[in-house]
Amino acid sequence: MRAKETTQGVSPQLHKQWTSRDRILTAMRRGMPDRVPVIPDISNMVPARRTGKPFWEIYLYENPALDDAYVEAVNYYGMDGWYIYDNATMIESSGWKKKEIHRDEDELHVRRWIETPLGELEEIICYPRNDPPWSMSEMVKDIAVDFPKLKWVMEQNSLTDIAKNRGKIGDRGVYGVAIETFMGFWVWAREGGSTQAIRDFFEQPERMQEVKEFYLAYVERAAKEILAQRPDEILIAGSSSSLSLSSPRIYREFDLPVIKIISSLCKDAGVICHQHTCGRSRQIVEINYHETDVMVMEPLERPPGGDVNLAEVKKMFGDKFCLKGNVNTFETMLNGTPQDVEREARACIDAAAAGGGFILATGDQCGRDTPDENLFALIEVAKSYGRYSEPRKEN
Repeated sequence: MRAKETTQGVSPQLHKQWTSRDRILTAMRRGMPDRVPVIPDISNMVPARRTGKPFWEIYLYENPALDDAYVEAVNYYGMDGWYIYDNATMIESSGWKKKEIHRDEDELHVRRWIETPLGELEEIICYPRNDPPWSMSEMVKDIAVDFPKLKWVMEQNSLTDIAKNRGKIGDRGVYGVAIETFMGFWVWAREGGSTQAIRDFFEQPERMQEVKEFYLAYVERAAKEILAQRPDEILIAGSSSSLSLSSPRIYREFDLPVIKIISSLCKDAGVICHQHTCGRSRQIVEINYHETDVMVMEPLERPPGGDVNLAEVKKMFGDKFCLKGNVNTFETMLNGTPQDVEREARACIDAAAAGGGFILATGDQCGRDTPDENLFALIEVAKSYGRYSEPRKEN
């Protein structure tokens, strides 16, 4: 007799043995796999720390590459994996050169440049010994002078083989390709970071419309090329779109058109569209619910860093979204005890697992010094307690 299927997705009885990939994909489609997937966000600092090497070995010299360090960490912690290291916005086109211009015990400075028909485009990156790299000087210092160079560089980008690394994670997790929101793109490129990026909207509105038109066309081309390669998901990388930094007005005018393009194309292709926006995101969740085809929202940070009440968001938006989050990264994961982690993780499962469509995860990136015992505690809760229940009926 055929096992019963739930209205949200595949019932656990249909699978004799679940892989992490099966588990995550079923939850992302609002189904109920064998247990709640558990994906603490350790995409950067924790894997780098685990190598025992200066961080510039990983980020600059790829010894090992960050994605390889992450896959090793997935195996070490016994967690469900989430591979997000191929980024269509930030893909490295051929022609870039680099030169080390400063070195001391604590950091390296590297100049990167590329020749374009319009002149040289350059940036300077600082690689600290014990932290991820950051830009000392961004590519676009003057929009009128430097943006045409960046545009030319990005138009040369080939995305025909962007999904070549899917085999690195295999069945241990899902494979995604990222595209930045507009703010993610502009903060990455613009001298002065998020502060200058926001000033640009008010000080140079006509030029920003030109930038927007270019990026929307680039995003559409990139999404179509990515989808032809059938990743598990497209990740909309929207950290810089957080309402902790930006505003609903900017989000609607510049980010939302990007999200609509990507999510609509994903829907047509039958591929998951997954958005990461940390910090204050409650209003973004609601906007996306009504106006986009996004399927997964994360990391749903709770106060004080964010403004999401997980139980309330599940009740209001759980009929459309898979929800991923919302264990506190700093107070709980970094500075709490394993008992604190267990208590908060159980509360998240209680708040959002009913009816399927929930992934236990941290509110955002786990800090470098997050204790291993806290990560193990989070993962163990999902394995021992993370069972789905039927949707709660309203009285």
